[in-house]
Amino acid sequence: MLDSLYEKALKKKDEINERIENEFGDMKIDPSKWWKTSPINENDQDLTISGGDGSINQKKFLSFIYYAVDAECLIYNRQGLKKIEISETDIIPPHRYVRDRLRNYMGIFEIKNALKAFQQFNVDLFLFDGSILGNLIRPFPLENELQGEIKEEIKAKYYPKLEKAIMNVEVEITSSAMLNLIEKDFQDNKMESMIYLENLENLLAISKFLGQKERVVGISKTSTRSDYFGHEIPDMAIFDRFNKQQGYSKPKYLSVSKEVKRDFPILKDFFRNLTFTIFYARLEDYKNILKFELPYQASEDDIIKILEIIKSNSTEGYPYLLKKAHKDVIIRKIDLERLSKIIGFLEKSGREML
Repeated sequence: MLDSLYEKALKKKDEINERIENEFGDMKIDPSKWWKTSPINENDQDLTISGGDGSINQKKFLSFIYYAVDAECLIYNRQGLKKIEISETDIIPPHRYVRDRLRNYMGIFEIKNALKAFQQFNVDLFLFDGSILGNLIRPFPLENELQGEIKEEIKAKYYPKLEKAIMNVEVEITSSAMLNLIEKDFQDNKMESMIYLENLENLLAISKFLGQKERVVGISKTSTRSDYFGHEIPDMAIFDRFNKQQGYSKPKYLSVSKEVKRDFPILKDFFRNLTFTIFYARLEDYKNILKFELPYQASEDDIIKILEIIKSNSTEGYPYLLKKAHKDVIIRKIDLERLSKIIGFLEKSGREML
């Protein structure tokens, strides 16, 4: 079967490449209006820079799903490199929200690591791996499937406990400690209620993180957004195709109240009043272009200062801390297999016959 696919690729390579050229050629877009080609200098100030990443993986058995999740936050200044890390492994009932739920766990770990770094190390700039705005746009699991009265009861009973816990800046899933109480109070909707509580914890952690404002930078290696050109081809691809030199795009400002159509179950005014600054930049000639997000309205001078700081802590045009954290946390399939053997699972996964 694969042989025929290789033959098909050889046969169609010229046709496909021609279509790619034509699609870019017919856009009638002038990226030069938005892009500024300019060398980015390095900032050698003695600053404390931090960055982190997380990872999840899972293995499905016949009656449960075994998962592993971890997150690491690196903190660097002239005194050296320090680390905050957290990990968890457990089983979870199979349901259609497992993927979202595990992503929530990883997100809570990543954000609480960052909050702990701010508290313990007085971080000047935190580099968040991915889109912060994307986390707000993405609907939470069960957002519209749990009755309003139940949601309000959960918020009244348990949200104050989440608020109290986050003030201690412990890196944990606080909701997990309330599982028995949730199961007792909401017997008919115990799974849905637990997931909703986890959603609230994630949103609360994000609010505390975004409250750091000028000390937060989101960095994405990929993006499908088209805020600049409104084209079906993403802005990132257009800028990348247009120029291979160092430089950055003029900023765009996105209001959460306009970008996020759903309602926020907590802290509505805080989130609705947020404005994000987005821009793209290439830190080194011919290296990858990156997308940046700032949870406040930044000027072009602000952007240049941030890029100079980030470049001084980058290798091959990408922040070193994010690169190292990603390599440190990645949970491979073979890692999950080894963890499964340590625990000694006897149940079949259903794939033994393949």
